[in-house]
Amino acid sequence: MQISKLEAARRQLITSIRLLFEDADSISIYTLAHASSEVLDALCKNEGKLRFREQMSSANKMSEKAINRIASHGRNFFKHADRDPDAVLDDFDDTLNDHVLIAATMDYSVLASSKPMEVQLYPLWYFGVYPEKLMLPDMQHIKDAADQMLPGLAAQPRKKQKAAGHSALVCSLRDKTLMDHPFTDKARIGAICSTKP
Repeated sequence: MQISKLEAARRQLITSIRLLFEDADSISIYTLAHASSEVLDALCKNEGKLRFREQMSSANKMSEKAINRIASHGRNFFKHADRDPDAVLDDFDDTLNDHVLIAATMDYSVLASSKPMEVQLYPLWYFGVYPEKLMLPDMQHIKDAADQMLPGLAAQPRKKQKAAGHSALVCSLRDKTLMDHPFTDKARIGAICSTKP
C-alpha cells in the first residue's frame, strides 16, 4: 500500500473524531488526534497555508510557542517513557481532545478540496459546545449551522454532547444528498462502529 502524509492524517483524524463521538478511550483519541494534527500543521506550513495555530495565536494575542505548550499538554507523556518512566500525569481531561481535533479539522480543511463527513461535522459540534471560542467574524456561519443542527449543545452534559455528535454523524453519513455533494470526500475507512454511542 502506498499512502501520502495527507491520507495518513486524514485516516487518523476521521478515526479520532468517530472515537470521540462514541465516547471511547480518551487517551487513545488524544494520541491519534495529536498525530494527525502535527502532520496537518506541518503540511500547511510546507504549503504556505494559514495554520489554525497561527489564527489562534493572533486571535488570543499569545505567542505560538505558548499555544503549542497548551495544545500539547500530555502529548509527550503518552508517547515516551525513556526520561521519566515513573512519571504520573495528574490533570488529564477528556475535553483536551476537543481542542486538538478542531485544530486538525481546520488545517485539513485548508489542505483538501473535499472533506470527509467527519471533518465537515466536527467544527459544527465544536463551536456548538464552545460558542465562546469563535475567533473570527467569518466563522459565524459555522456557529449558525451548529445552532440549527445541534441546538442547545453547550448546555448539555458531556455524554449527551458526544451522543449528539454521534447521532448527527450517523444521520449525515446516511444522507444521500450530503454524501453526493462534490464537497464531500466519499472515500471511507470502514463503517462507523454503531448507530448508538
